[in-house]
Amino acid sequence: MIRRAKEGEITWLPSLVLTDIPSLPTGIKLHVKQGELGLEAQGVVGTIPLLNGDTLQIIPKIGQVNFLRLLFKAQGIQRDLEREYEDFVSYSVEDDQNIDFIVARQLLYSAAQIMSRSPHQGRVNVRRRGLFAAGQIDVVSTTLNIICRKIDPVIYFVHEKTPDIAENRVLSEAMIRAWSRLDETDHSHLRWIFDRWLHRFPRSVDIESDLREVEQGFASGWYGGPRGYYNRALMLAQVILGSSGLGFAVSRTLEADAILLNTADVFERYLRNVINEAYSRAGYVVTKGQAGAVSLYTDGSFELEPDITMSRNGRILLIADAKYKKPTSGDHYQMHTYLTINGIKRGLILAPNFNGSDVAIREYSTINKATIWEIYLPMGNLALAEEFLGTLVEKYA
Repeated sequence: MIRRAKEGEITWLPSLVLTDIPSLPTGIKLHVKQGELGLEAQGVVGTIPLLNGDTLQIIPKIGQVNFLRLLFKAQGIQRDLEREYEDFVSYSVEDDQNIDFIVARQLLYSAAQIMSRSPHQGRVNVRRRGLFAAGQIDVVSTTLNIICRKIDPVIYFVHEKTPDIAENRVLSEAMIRAWSRLDETDHSHLRWIFDRWLHRFPRSVDIESDLREVEQGFASGWYGGPRGYYNRALMLAQVILGSSGLGFAVSRTLEADAILLNTADVFERYLRNVINEAYSRAGYVVTKGQAGAVSLYTDGSFELEPDITMSRNGRILLIADAKYKKPTSGDHYQMHTYLTINGIKRGLILAPNFNGSDVAIREYSTINKATIWEIYLPMGNLALAEEFLGTLVEKYA
């Protein structure tokens, strides 16, 4: 049974008892009221297996559809794949609560299409032995075998096709995670796809490396043209693996078999990638921190690393920090320190607007004429948020 809790609020879980709850990681609190258990998650989303066999799913406070877009952008996936994602969302998603099921189902349907056509295969160099060479001969080994009068003395190497390649391994890993998101009805009519795929294609032993190879494949245009049917499957696989924490080594929290994402880290990466996409072609450099380590004190203590630094021709123009919450006085002190150390007068604190559908802005000025803006980006209208992020230099630098 899948139980759902929402990030940022207490969700009461009837019929559960304390012995059903595993050790909880940082960011999740347990409440007890009149014998009933409640769970409060702050800054984390994902899944936790309960000790009674159920699965607890923590839903993002901005909604699953919007969070998946955030996650997709945060992973920095290429534009051609983004178009595939946009088409999928606009066509498939009607109910925010069902997004996990829709993505999982569509992945299996895409896998069935791949198997019905022509799955990608690689080439592997295989060592063979026989009476005659059918490939590149191993002269030394063959000579020794002939001298020793061994049966089938010829040793040679041939290139053979193999399904054991990064794309198929990534799809296998995503399919295993997708399977747990489907209900019994889906299991009954999709089981043949799941079983046939995993019987035919191997799992990954290094998923991080395989994901990087797939990303390079998209960047190089490997999945276009007549093999374009891999596009959709790999896009869905990256969404599923990303929402399971894979590909986010910094943001992933693992406690036993729990897979949780740090939402603040996803939000920060999302902002940086959107801003970089908007300005990189104009010669701006968008990075976390800045070139060369900068510290608060001369002995190197307390390194200063803004979340987003925008520079051009070696000169810092604008500094921004991402806060997945309402900014505090400490956040303002931190930003003022960044500005002072770097000798600039303007900084941004970028935060989510969880309730409104517009960009909200608050301006603060200091006696030394530094200006800091709190900018609240609408999480219910990410298209507007991204359009605004593409104007930061013109408005604030």
